[in-house]
Amino acid sequence: MTKITEYLELYALISLEKQEKFDQLIGEHTMELDVDTGTIRFSNGLAVPFQTLGTESGNTLTWLWAWSDEQPDIPDHLLTSAFQLKDWGEKHDVQEFCSPSIDLNRADGQLISLIASEVCKASCYYHDPYEGGAIYLLLFDKSIDAQPPFDLAGLSRKLSDLISLYEFNHRNALLSYFRMKGLSPVETESTVTCELGSREQLSAEFDDSSRLTLLNGEMIST
Repeated sequence: MTKITEYLELYALISLEKQEKFDQLIGEHTMELDVDTGTIRFSNGLAVPFQTLGTESGNTLTWLWAWSDEQPDIPDHLLTSAFQLKDWGEKHDVQEFCSPSIDLNRADGQLISLIASEVCKASCYYHDPYEGGAIYLLLFDKSIDAQPPFDLAGLSRKLSDLISLYEFNHRNALLSYFRMKGLSPVETESTVTCELGSREQLSAEFDDSSRLTLLNGEMIST
């Protein structure tokens, strides 16, 4: 297992819960970035502080960190989190977090942002596409944090989406989410069950490789 996959398993679902909270609060929207104040303003009136993570290029198929020398136009006050993540990557030997640019087939913006969101204790990340690429931001706001956590449908949907995108140990990822939420999963050799904060019961079955096969009685295509 690579280091970045290890941290994806640890943080992905808790970060996807943050994305669900953001979607609940903002919904369909437009937005404006105020670089001078480091604020993103949404069409529902919410104004949120942000930090810049980096950019994805659809032309070169690379991720470029905001702290890279190739990103000279980003003000220093928007780079605090990016440099924090660089230091974290060096400390934990996660090369994708301390190399200025990375091929997207090694780590894309979403994978990086899922880890970054929890490392920096952000409220969520934000993906803003433009012609030829996209910029990724971290947002920090208590009104996002205050939204309800995953219910059974939301967790099931986000877990299935994650499985469709990346290779990782499904069981480890689900157990990491439960433990970070202070929940009490019950394990057997091939199953995990847990009562969520919504009081709903999640049931998951896994094969010998810890890949999810059944989720709440429904077959999972992997």
